[in-house]
Amino acid sequence: MKAIVVAVLLALAAASAAAQDSGYAIRQTEVKKEPYTDADSVGTLAENARLKVLKREGGWMQVESGETSGWVRMLSVRVTGDVPQSHRDWGFRSLFNIARTGSSGQTVTTGVRGLDKGQIENAKPNPAELLKLAAFAASKSDAERFAAGNPALKQQNVDYLPVDSKSAKK
Repeated sequence: MKAIVVAVLLALAAASAAAQDSGYAIRQTEVKKEPYTDADSVGTLAENARLKVLKREGGWMQVESGETSGWVRMLSVRVTGDVPQSHRDWGFRSLFNIARTGSSGQTVTTGVRGLDKGQIENAKPNPAELLKLAAFAASKSDAERFAAGNPALKQQNVDYLPVDSKSAKK
């Protein structure tokens, strides 16, 4: 019996996840060609523009809205389902919400995960990005000029903390 209940809950979870592929822009937002802040813009979504979520990558969502298609920041999108708001918490859906969130209301959590194993294994060097990073380096004279500014920074030596035998065992 427990296996049947678990199977039904898993099926409801899968159906809910599949249904949540649409949403709207919660603010006017730029649509990027790639999921990067410095990527080229391909358009703008107006506040409340309806959209379809195609893919998620880190803190970005690949979306499609009318003629516009590209990447937007996850925090600019409210994902809804195909279920109208007025019917969202009826019947089994309400039961599913209780199982999922511990309450009959909705809980929204936004987070960005780090790299997964596949991304790390398939990582490739990007010499262009390394050159871009090198452009941000400050010379010694620039750093000294900055430190002498207002307020002037002063060199400070900080001793190492003593090793405590009790904390070393933890």
